[in-house]
Amino acid sequence: MTKNLGNGRYVPPRDTSVSFLGKVAPALFPLVVAALGYAIGRQFFGL
Repeated sequence: MTKNLGNGRYVPPRDTSVSFLGKVAPALFPLVVAALGYAIGRQFFGL
């Protein structure tokens, strides 16, 4: 079943360029979580 029958379609590789936001989002995620935790903590626990 490994014989190439020649009926496979050629799929050109997709453009792998990632936007600036896609590169920065993983780095900003912990900061966003910390800011939300701080805001919620102040609201509910009066810290």
